[in-house]
Amino acid sequence: MTGIAATFARELSVALKSADAPTNPVTDDVSAWLERFRTALDGVGDAQDDSGAPVKLPAGPAEWLRIARDELDGLPALVSAIHAAASGGRWYQVYAVDEDSTEVSDNPMRDLASGMYAAQMIGPRGLIKSTELLAGLFLLRPRLHYPLHQHQATEIYFGASGTMHVQQGLGRVERALGPGQVSLTPSNRLHALTIGSSPVLLLYTWMGELGGRNWWWHQSDEGVWQRDAWERRPNAAWAKTVTEVLPPEHTKIEEGIDVGRGLQ
Repeated sequence: MTGIAATFARELSVALKSADAPTNPVTDDVSAWLERFRTALDGVGDAQDDSGAPVKLPAGPAEWLRIARDELDGLPALVSAIHAAASGGRWYQVYAVDEDSTEVSDNPMRDLASGMYAAQMIGPRGLIKSTELLAGLFLLRPRLHYPLHQHQATEIYFGASGTMHVQQGLGRVERALGPGQVSLTPSNRLHALTIGSSPVLLLYTWMGELGGRNWWWHQSDEGVWQRDAWERRPNAAWAKTVTEVLPPEHTKIEEGIDVGRGLQ
């Protein structure tokens, strides 16, 4: 019998085959990337889950998940796989904050930590271990804003329930991503997520460099863009390691994202 994670990978692969991508510029070769991700997901085969016990969500996030699960719609096999992953996964906060850190006050993860949870099916923390592919569930609380950031891995979000708005690059308006739709974020593409009045449940998958720095962009009162590098510590908390002032030629790349992949 195929395990929870392998079933999740198979059904996500099937769903990606016919998903449209309303948040992406027309110049993004979304279909080619979807095929790469589908090949990786199909490569999981019939691998079995490890023997670890599920980890449940705290009370508040558990209620967001209940709402999101009640609103699931689509192919029955996919919905069944999502329910199994939600019940059998090991939920954790995507961003853990080290309360002993002297940098807690200016840590952008602090406000996000209580509003973003994941259950990894495939990956270092997954039911199936992998250092080359991440896949799982991503739960976001109502009215959360995930600010402009970038990372080296290429990322896909597939809408399971709820609607969020995705901004890709500095020069693009937010566009809605709903259930059954997909958003591709190429490597180092600047992007932000905004959630409305209902919780959002996403299926995510990453390929490429899965670790490394997570860059967060912010603009000074004078209009100068900077970015801060945050890196995960061994205790899962995040620490700011580098701050860079971005010259105009770099911000112009993100303003003209229709013809560029993003800052390297």
